[in-house]
Amino acid sequence: MRRFSTSCVTVALFVLVFSCSSGPRAEEGGADTVGQPLALSTPRKLLPFVALADGRVLAVGGHDGHRTLASCEVFEPATGAWHAAGSLHTPRRNHAAVTLADGRVLAVGGTHGVAMGALASAEVYDPARGVWTVVAGMAEARNDPAAVLLPDGRVLVAGGTDVDRRPLRSAELFDPATGTWSAAQAPGFARGGARTAVVLANGKALFVSGLQAELYDSATGGWEKAGLPGGAAGTHRLAHTVTLLPDGRVLVVGGTTARAAATAEVYSPGTGEWTLVAAPAVAREHHAAVVTPEGTVLVMGGEHYTTGALASVERFDPATGTWASAPALGEPRGKLGAVVLPEGTVLVMGGGNEAAGMLPLGERYVPGGCVPAVCAARDGLCGAVPDGCGGTLDCGPCGDDVCGAGECRAEGAR
Repeated sequence: MRRFSTSCVTVALFVLVFSCSSGPRAEEGGADTVGQPLALSTPRKLLPFVALADGRVLAVGGHDGHRTLASCEVFEPATGAWHAAGSLHTPRRNHAAVTLADGRVLAVGGTHGVAMGALASAEVYDPARGVWTVVAGMAEARNDPAAVLLPDGRVLVAGGTDVDRRPLRSAELFDPATGTWSAAQAPGFARGGARTAVVLANGKALFVSGLQAELYDSATGGWEKAGLPGGAAGTHRLAHTVTLLPDGRVLVVGGTTARAAATAEVYSPGTGEWTLVAAPAVAREHHAAVVTPEGTVLVMGGEHYTTGALASVERFDPATGTWASAPALGEPRGKLGAVVLPEGTVLVMGGGNEAAGMLPLGERYVPGGCVPAVCAARDGLCGAVPDGCGGTLDCGPCGDDVCGAGECRAEGAR
């Protein structure tokens, strides 16, 4: 039996008042960006960006800074333009989306409330027709669940939070052939995060969130611990990235705790062990990570609690376990999405920052050489500052005669 939150009346009243504000309607884009290359018609965050089989990219719902969205958009790499792609039957954010074996896209869970809430509903998108179809809902409503496509074609959805934001320790399986759900064995620990699970070469699914990573074996339907609690970094992870490397290992970067934000570690399926690798130069959470055609990993943008949204990009080399600076994004961008396009460039989209708010314009990021930053682009910093390419900039003294009443700070200062 599904629960109804005791706080729903309060939230409903808040939503009613909020929706009558003078802010823009959820499905409207900015008049100054509509039709521009790389411009979403509606700025978005808290959503999955899905690479389709034909090379296009699908933006599924999300939040525009004012309210939850039902609208969806598709990016055409050939033209650099976004266009409408049908609407979800239920507006949702903090949901999971998984590309099925036949190329369709399953969207599950999330929330459409302002403060609390969770959705049990699910929908399937047909890229050929540009239409969403409602399918059977899950047994439990799940906000921010973890989801992954299993080798047998089913989708495993685990964890998330319920209508009162309480962690869920349960899992369900979706069968695309029948459009139905069935119960799965519960994981040993609460799970969460729409992009925190990957399928390993051995067919097992690795779920990395919270304090204890776990493996799901679709052949037996059972769960097992993946390494010691906290991994090699000994920390809880949330708002991090989990990336399957070309050699079969898994890279985990960042998170909300100070320890998680500043560390990276690698899981080796052959040994079942976690190894702490070199720390990235910039601590971050709510960032994006992609594997380049050359096999390196780009960790892009995100946020840090002391500095806000980040423009920095770093490159991880799995062969050496080391990091190198890469050219920065054009705009600091937290809660962003990133997808590698067929020609090898990276489409960076969505999210926002403190100065500009939501960012409707995306970027086509070209992996390659490094362009050093200049002091003018590093407002508020003084002294020796990283130039983004492994060197340093001299951005002037940090004395009171230069910085005034604490308006400047040295790199890394608190």
